[in-house]
Amino acid sequence: MSSRPLSPVAPDPVAALLEARLSGRALTAFPAAIPATLAEAYAVQQRLTAALGAPVLGWKVGRIPPALIETLGAERVAGPVLRVAELDGSTPGEASVFADGAGAIEAEVMLRLRAVPDRRVTGRDDGAQWIDEIRAGFEVASSPAPDVHDHAPYGIVADIGINNGLLLGPELRIDDFAALTVETEIGGAPVGTGRAIDILDGPWGSLDFLVDLHRRGVIELQPGQWISAGAITGVHPIEVGQTATARFGSAADIACIAVAETGFRA
Repeated sequence: MSSRPLSPVAPDPVAALLEARLSGRALTAFPAAIPATLAEAYAVQQRLTAALGAPVLGWKVGRIPPALIETLGAERVAGPVLRVAELDGSTPGEASVFADGAGAIEAEVMLRLRAVPDRRVTGRDDGAQWIDEIRAGFEVASSPAPDVHDHAPYGIVADIGINNGLLLGPELRIDDFAALTVETEIGGAPVGTGRAIDILDGPWGSLDFLVDLHRRGVIELQPGQWISAGAITGVHPIEVGQTATARFGSAADIACIAVAETGFRA
């Protein structure tokens, strides 16, 4: 595989992002034309997801930059998950990131849909009936465009939420998972601490956000999909060869190592 970054010369951003993701090669910059609204960004996301040709295994949830929340009337964004892998606990899992692109790791809780909610999700007692499993895990956030964060949230939404897979760790108890203190390290150095319950209105709020997008036809939720409910300790840049670890209180320890993306395969 060539390591030379691709030039984003295609007139359609979907074509450039698709070529980069299929080849595993980074772009020199986010391809024009960059979406100017969330509606445009989700339209690009839908086209890119279809072009990649893989089943949607879940949905990631991310945050909109605080300065844009009032203008956009939203606090979160979503992207499809096309890769899911299990962590075996004995060795670090592999987190594929684009060399020369943007790469990050996020410690998150993962909720698996038992059924698609047919109404608003108002909290744990309501939300729990729609979920059949909860895991500790990592979201691998990587884009072939090194400047994707400069175009947040539109570029992030357009490039399938810059999701590059979920890594699923041990199961968590539904009664206390959101209040666990999570600590993340990159290369052995602490980079963040937090609790899922303290991020906006928590994991159940993330699920409710996705249900609203589903009801409006922006995304399509399906039973069995995983919900990556939002970065608990932050979005932490990671480079090929670095190892990330996360401790979910005394309930779970997980680890992964960043490896170079070699190209998406459906």
